[in-house]
Amino acid sequence: MGPRTNREILTGGKKYHQRQSKKFGVDEVVFDKSSRQEYLTGFHKRKLERKKKAQEFHKEQERLAKIEERKQDRDERQRNFEEQLSQMKAAKGLALDVAGESDKDDSDNEWTGFGETEEGKVVDDAENLDASQDEEELKGILLRKQVYKIEDPQVLGDAVVDEETTVVVESLENPYSASLAQRSLEAAAKANNVSLEKLEEVLEKSINRAKKYAIVCGVSKPKPKPQKKKKFRYLTKSERHANNAKAKLNKMKNRKRD
Repeated sequence: MGPRTNREILTGGKKYHQRQSKKFGVDEVVFDKSSRQEYLTGFHKRKLERKKKAQEFHKEQERLAKIEERKQDRDERQRNFEEQLSQMKAAKGLALDVAGESDKDDSDNEWTGFGETEEGKVVDDAENLDASQDEEELKGILLRKQVYKIEDPQVLGDAVVDEETTVVVESLENPYSASLAQRSLEAAAKANNVSLEKLEEVLEKSINRAKKYAIVCGVSKPKPKPQKKKKFRYLTKSERHANNAKAKLNKMKNRKRD
């Protein structure tokens, strides 16, 4: 038996397909009159449903767009507020640095004691000095103890004086700078005559004033007003015919011009 031709191969495939279709065929086709009637008479009803769904979709899109716009405005106000707050903190830190430098200059010119004289001798106690340093870290005050002893009691004559005298020298910091360093943000704002309750309102007014000034100077363009979206509406049959006629007329005019 020779090789099969293309015609025989294709014919065999067709016969196989016919056998398979007969094997799983449908015994009976039943038409539902009520479903058929509902399909044939429900065109207008389905059209109204599609219209309602389209209106709901557009309404939802408008709502989401408004939410996104409010979110962007809120984020922008928050960024502006944080920038203004950081600038205020930087100005506060600069004021504290200036006050610290003035206190340092005052401490350099501070009186350190009597020194050695013929009547007494200054003795520094190392342990008391360490304790004063610890107390300085806790209280912010430098304590220094100085002891004076009389080497020659005959110099004083009949005067009644103790042989040993202890003097504690306290170097106080600038009370203004110390209180300013310990104040919180509210106290610092009160010292600078700034009301935190009206901070956001003043910030908003300054931002709006800067925006208007930028528009006047030509640096930025005014923000366009959002246009109201047209309400979605299906065209009637007569309107569709009129629009198609206008489009055809304009097309013919353009062809004549060319």
